Amino acid sequence: MTKISFELWGMQLLEPMGFLLNMVMCLFSFALFFRLKDEEVSEFKKHWINFYWLFALSTLFGGFSHLLYNYLGMMGKVPGWLAAVFAIASIEMAVATQHPDKEGLLKRIIRFKAIVVLVLMAIDLHFTWVMIQTASGLLIILGISSIHHVKRGQGHYLLFLYGIGLMILTLPFRLGQIDLHLWFNRDDISHVFMICTLALMYKGVKHSELKLQATT
Repeated sequence: MTKISFELWGMQLLEPMGFLLNMVMCLFSFALFFRLKDEEVSEFKKHWINFYWLFALSTLFGGFSHLLYNYLGMMGKVPGWLAAVFAIASIEMAVATQHPDKEGLLKRIIRFKAIVVLVLMAIDLHFTWVMIQTASGLLIILGISSIHHVKRGQGHYLLFLYGIGLMILTLPFRLGQIDLHLWFNRDDISHVFMICTLALMYKGVKHSELKLQATT
């Protein structure tokens, strides 16, 4: 994939669109974090709050790792990838709170999975491990749980499934190495879909909280 290179203040920088879209995701995540933080916090919402600030950090570091890759190399990716692993683990922890009978077991599995991913990253620094963490967290844990709730008549969980569906739509571009334009490549497509997913999941959290309050 061809990367756009440009010079600014005597520095050779890369991927301006990757940087800008990461900054949009960062600011959007922080905005959603503060909106959730200012409300009454349940155990479920607490983990989603953690997700949003961790994901904001991930995209903040991620943006600069794109921009400054000529200077930071692969090590510049590490802070953003670490934050992403913990962000997905926070979503998984939120899901665990929705299954009280299995909550303890699920949380142990979630912690073990995150540790395994971190160890694999330490052995082989590659984005594949972050993708595995993300796919297993969203598709398996959040996805299966959301389907379970939808089948029980809790239609608002469809919002989480819609968000997951948007992320799946990025796969043809990534696997097929399809870039629509030099200034809008497969990573940029993924970033736009991720922004939409962040909004859908925020709405899912809000609706879940309203349903919870209505039953208590």
